[in-house]
Amino acid sequence: MNRIKCSVAVTRLELVACAAFLAASVSGFSQAVQPARPAAPGEADVVELSPFVVKEDTKDGYQAQQTLVGSRTAKNILDIPASISIINAEQIKDLNAVEVSQVLAVGVSGVTRNQTINDDVNIRGFRTASSLRNGVTKSSFKRNPMFDVERIEVLKGPGALILGNNSFLGGAVNFVSMRATATPAAQIQTTFSEDNYVRLSGNVSGPLVKSEDLSLNYRVTVGALTGDRPKEIENKNEQMFIGGGLAMYFGSTISVMVNAYYFQDNGYFYWNDFLDVSGPTPTLKSLAKAKINQYSTEEYSVGRSRDAFWDNSDGFIDVTTLVKLTDNGNLRAYYFGGNLVDRRRLVRGITMGADNYTLARQDIPLAIDNVTHNVQLDFLHRLPMEYFTLDSTLGVDGAATNSRSGQSVNALPALDVRSQAFPNDTAYFSTPKPGAGLPNLQDTGSKSTSFSYYFQENISFLKDRLILVGGLRWFTPGGTNTNYVTKITTNRPDKSFKTHKYGLVVKVLPSVSLYYTDAQNIFPQIGFTDRFAANDGLGAALSDQQGKLKEYGIKFNHVVSDDLSLYGSLVHFDMSLTNVRTFGDLGNGIQGIIQSAQDKGEGWEVDYGMRLNRENGHADLIATYFDGDSAIAADPSVQAVDFVPRKYSLLAKYAWTKGSLNGFTLGGSIMDQTGKRNGNYLIDFPRLVNVFAGYRWGKNWEFQLNLDNLTDERYVVAIAATGLIQTAEPLQARLGVKYIW
Repeated sequence: MNRIKCSVAVTRLELVACAAFLAASVSGFSQAVQPARPAAPGEADVVELSPFVVKEDTKDGYQAQQTLVGSRTAKNILDIPASISIINAEQIKDLNAVEVSQVLAVGVSGVTRNQTINDDVNIRGFRTASSLRNGVTKSSFKRNPMFDVERIEVLKGPGALILGNNSFLGGAVNFVSMRATATPAAQIQTTFSEDNYVRLSGNVSGPLVKSEDLSLNYRVTVGALTGDRPKEIENKNEQMFIGGGLAMYFGSTISVMVNAYYFQDNGYFYWNDFLDVSGPTPTLKSLAKAKINQYSTEEYSVGRSRDAFWDNSDGFIDVTTLVKLTDNGNLRAYYFGGNLVDRRRLVRGITMGADNYTLARQDIPLAIDNVTHNVQLDFLHRLPMEYFTLDSTLGVDGAATNSRSGQSVNALPALDVRSQAFPNDTAYFSTPKPGAGLPNLQDTGSKSTSFSYYFQENISFLKDRLILVGGLRWFTPGGTNTNYVTKITTNRPDKSFKTHKYGLVVKVLPSVSLYYTDAQNIFPQIGFTDRFAANDGLGAALSDQQGKLKEYGIKFNHVVSDDLSLYGSLVHFDMSLTNVRTFGDLGNGIQGIIQSAQDKGEGWEVDYGMRLNRENGHADLIATYFDGDSAIAADPSVQAVDFVPRKYSLLAKYAWTKGSLNGFTLGGSIMDQTGKRNGNYLIDFPRLVNVFAGYRWGKNWEFQLNLDNLTDERYVVAIAATGLIQTAEPLQARLGVKYIW
């Protein structure tokens, strides 16, 4: 495959598109500024008509139809040429979700879990290790806090154009903060579970100031979690959260919204299990089914709690300013700041011996500091004409991250896992080790910058029955890497490159749309391939990778009657990552670094939702199905790592609003997926069945019981090495008690 050329050169087509945008903008600014209708004091969302504000309806059960994540402006999902799933507050409440994997398991097709200690997921066969907070990439090495999350959005496919970040190929998961409300609202919930688990969350919001010129709303959210863990090394599970928000409305043309939190997570919840290696040695062509070692029980520890810790603190703030410049021109300015401090001393297994009971171990002191700043500026102009409407968006993004990481990997005495004893650990930990009393063996830092700018054109005809979408974004990265051990600083890759997204939407009915999209990410690479011998680096320069998506589908949101509404999508996708750095034959029988054609994923997704109103209550249902194929670049016959060929899920409930069962809710979910390859092992998840029941007593009290993993199976989720695996929780029961006022 020819090398992809990265350039900021403007083509004739791009000049035409830019000219159209400028013409629309000049036309808009030439109009007199006419403010929107003045809002009543304290009215919710005074800048309600802003194209950057999502409208939500809490009466639709699991259904949510508007999002910002698909185009940076608030649009109905039917009008966006992309696959987007939304998990709203109703689903989060019913599942009593305290981590995102609990809702992604049953609410979204094509998304599977990669790890248990953080929100690392796989979307359509491509890993998404990072997540978004209010639309911006956020660093985290543990699971994101859910105390103040009101909805979760999943964008599938390359997100470079929309997100301003080139790293999301398979897709992105976006956590959306609760809003400051114009009407008073308050609730506090306590959730209980086994092992002395207690989780407390509280939220209070309402108006502070109401006048014709200024409305000020607030939100305060607090949370805490404590509990024991079965493994002694994990000791206490502790979290503390405080967050809040402000919404300031200046007349009917300007609003400023602020969200912030501080989150401290001191729980030690790492890779603490190991495999059974008693069977034949697995190979890439002959995978072995992953089995948990008989000694790796729910209670067994690979170390002592006195020797291990993982303390993590995370600060976050974002500020969004919306300005209505004209009837047709709107401006959005956004700032995000994050500060992550991560301190660990990990005691872990690494390799299980051939005898199936001797566990090689490691001691890893680790310190990470990460400070990030991100700014965005977007201008949207609408030009209504007689036969079409042109929506033009122009914007710039800038990001700067300063990070430093110090780490040492020390050999710890091996362990005989047939007994819960640590005969050599006291002597080992009594003397200073690298990173724990001595300088780190590795100490690196980076200062990374990224500047990008984009434009996107939406042209709609026949009253939005036909929509054409096209956009381009140019990236200019930069920065430095520093090795503090060798005192050497090098420049980061600074090649500029261009990405695109094109799409078409045809509304065959007001409630049914067909769409097609073509999107792209580009990943500049540095280094060289091998030519004569492994690691000689004498071959051609590594070509840039390109993440590609071609997708088409049908979406529907149809009100059949006053009592029944149906919504969902059927999607076919074809995704690939070109110029994959891998190992192959150099032509002389020696294996070395080469670049092969592509990793590939292709398949179908179905998402189906229903809301049925009856005389005594209502039913809600979401069903998903995924079917796909994948292949790695090195060998098309080998399934890609962590790609799940098939998965289905069903979430359903019935809530009684009248009669003798008034206030009761009963529901459940089921999820099953086929095996996935993790290295040379096959991980096969069991069929997971969860149920929940709730009762609302009067106007103030709610009670809910959730039973997760009814079959009580403990299974492998991820494998890093034979002595270093992650397992999922067995049966969990959670009782939530909520007071609302």
